[in-house]
Amino acid sequence: MTTIDNQTMNIFIPIEAHNYAQKFAAQQSNTEKKTQVYLNTLVVYAVDNFLKMMNISTDLEASDSWNPAIRFYHNVADLAIPNVGQLECRFVLPEQDEIELPPEVLEDRIGYVFVRLEESLQSGEILGFLPMDEPDEMPEAVEIDELEHIEVLFECLQRLESANNAFTENIDSVFARVKDRLETEDLTNIIAQLEWIYRTKKDYEWRAAATNLFAIYSGSSQRELADNLMENLKEGDDENGDIELSDLAEDLMDKLVEIWKRIVEVRSYKMLQ
Repeated sequence: MTTIDNQTMNIFIPIEAHNYAQKFAAQQSNTEKKTQVYLNTLVVYAVDNFLKMMNISTDLEASDSWNPAIRFYHNVADLAIPNVGQLECRFVLPEQDEIELPPEVLEDRIGYVFVRLEESLQSGEILGFLPMDEPDEMPEAVEIDELEHIEVLFECLQRLESANNAFTENIDSVFARVKDRLETEDLTNIIAQLEWIYRTKKDYEWRAAATNLFAIYSGSSQRELADNLMENLKEGDDENGDIELSDLAEDLMDKLVEIWKRIVEVRSYKMLQ
């Protein structure tokens, strides 16, 4: 994966982006929605081009923003990253310092990239990246100075891709056990939330947080067990919790942390070359 420096990143918006934007905007019912879709499309296409230049695979056709029905009813500007998840791309107007996030994009996203559009709409400036947080913790409005550098996005993508690959290839028995236990075929959202736990929680909190997540995906009957376990863990006693589920969650977190630390080691080694 290519890396970038800390300088301002300007991205060109090609004529193809405007062609798509005009086509999608023409399908909308009012002027406000037409403008919204037009600008959303420009930003998604521009970020798509940028990520491809950074050797990151994308899939416009699999994105909600490229789906006519979803685009018509919702304010979405996502870009699908194969084997990783949905990256939300939000436009920022020239004089705008605060960006509101629509309710429909607060879930099922690996994070948010913000691009300030120039008045000519021929180029834009990548302002930064906001990693995913818990839906009820995501701010309704984001300040520009709160954003992370875009390199944080690349680090996040590496962790998510490596975890998804580990599940796909079953490189360890723990991954097969997790797939057997959880009631879902799509593990991308689970992995994204585990990455969030790794990134935001203390290591002694990983077991409880991952167990709570596993309980939700194991079926609604597990929710109460997870709540009990969380309470017991606070008291230093997990005898009444779902120990099997908790052990599995801890085993998976340990394996993912091992994989993610290896990425850091490889990156550090390359920087020394």
